[in-house]
Amino acid sequence: MTKSSDAGVARVMSASLRGLDAVAVRVEVDLAPDLPAFSLVGLPSTGVREARERIGAALRHAGFRWPNGRVTVNLAPTEERKEGAALDLAIATGILLASGQLRHPGGDWMRETLFAAELALDGVIRAPRGLVALAMDAAALGLRRMVVPRSQAGMLRSLTGVETLGLPHLRQLAALLGRRGSTAAAELFDQPSAASDSILRQLRGQERALRAISVAAAGGHHVSLLGPPGCGKTLLARALWSLLPVLDDEAWRARLRIESCCGLPFDPVAARRPPFRAPHHSVSTGGLVGGGRPLAAGEITLAHGGVLFLDEFTEFAQRQLDMLREPMETGSIRLARQGQSLSFPSAFQLVAAANPCPCGYANSRVRNCVCTPGSKRRYLNRLSGPLRDRLELWVELDRVPAQVLLGSQPSVDVLQLRRSVEAAVARGARRREDAVSLSAATERYLVAAADKLQLSARAVHSVLRVARTIALLEGSEAPAPEHLAEACAYRPPPMGIGD
Repeated sequence: MTKSSDAGVARVMSASLRGLDAVAVRVEVDLAPDLPAFSLVGLPSTGVREARERIGAALRHAGFRWPNGRVTVNLAPTEERKEGAALDLAIATGILLASGQLRHPGGDWMRETLFAAELALDGVIRAPRGLVALAMDAAALGLRRMVVPRSQAGMLRSLTGVETLGLPHLRQLAALLGRRGSTAAAELFDQPSAASDSILRQLRGQERALRAISVAAAGGHHVSLLGPPGCGKTLLARALWSLLPVLDDEAWRARLRIESCCGLPFDPVAARRPPFRAPHHSVSTGGLVGGGRPLAAGEITLAHGGVLFLDEFTEFAQRQLDMLREPMETGSIRLARQGQSLSFPSAFQLVAAANPCPCGYANSRVRNCVCTPGSKRRYLNRLSGPLRDRLELWVELDRVPAQVLLGSQPSVDVLQLRRSVEAAVARGARRREDAVSLSAATERYLVAAADKLQLSARAVHSVLRVARTIALLEGSEAPAPEHLAEACAYRPPPMGIGD
């Protein structure tokens, strides 16, 4: 509403989600002296159309009344589909302004204010799905302040820096508009302490695997773990996650945005740690990579900035695994469904774990394998060649003897391991600003290794990336032949293993 003289008309600003981003929605309410009716237009989703019942009950419990006459609500722009319950508060505010039950604040205050909240039937203001994304995009939408649930006001103020007005109940709306609100106090969130070290302390007798996950954590490399049941594959995946450094501000905000848009409960403090997602192999294709109507993010987006752990990856559908190839390269995935096309961030670190054969005991020192060569070949070859090429570190495991697990031998020096990974990440961040050239001896070794192992162009670059990470862990800026030798040792077994 731009003028107080516009009797029976009100305009309130809100927003809706499109993927992980907010789009501005202008809620226009018209009250006509006609037979009682309610019309909601502007491509509302089913959830938005149900706002009529929520708003009616909330108005009654807040001491207001549903106006007499015909109420028409238009959600502009009309060509954009509106999703979610974040429009509840804006629609209710527009109805109260149009019916004269609330007084317009005057000036441009309403035009510059985002109203984003869901209404409970008793009038309590609740946080809708995607509230963090709506708040983060408020300034970009040209809005100077926002009215949100009071329980979320402090957190959103600290995240966005936008003037934030917290509202606990619809009955307080008149007082808020009368004084044009009061900014909620900001809540500051400290970075969390390092993840528990108990996982790393359990890794006895897996020195080679621990070295591999240290390299993976330092360089963000994708890992495959092959070993019999109970050898510690899941524990190693968790250990890799625990070695990752806390997220920087940009990645932290991205994680909060994603989890808010997906309707997941989130803790701003805990969200400083990278995510760890472990979908079951029965997950649908849409659940893994995203999809549906409206388009929604999948597990690979929820793992953005962290670890995507696929246990028993040979049980996943081959089509699903092959759909991981593009996001593994680009860090994002573009989905197109029924005229919609959206891009979702998907820069995850894949940890794929599986048994080496159907019975699980190929190459094991503990138990003899009973599988035929053909069944072993078919089992592992469910993973296509292009995807195998993208898994940069392959680690074969075996069961650790009980005397090693229960012995008095000290476990890994967790503090030293964490410090070496953090130092390697810091050196790598500085080094990317200036490319490191290879020595003549290193180039000769790489050429010879590529010819002997018949490496593809992608595999050559993969070996070089791993070697550079190993060099950083050793405190060296440029990789040496010994670093390339270790990187080549992590290459995947040839197709048809098990013959």
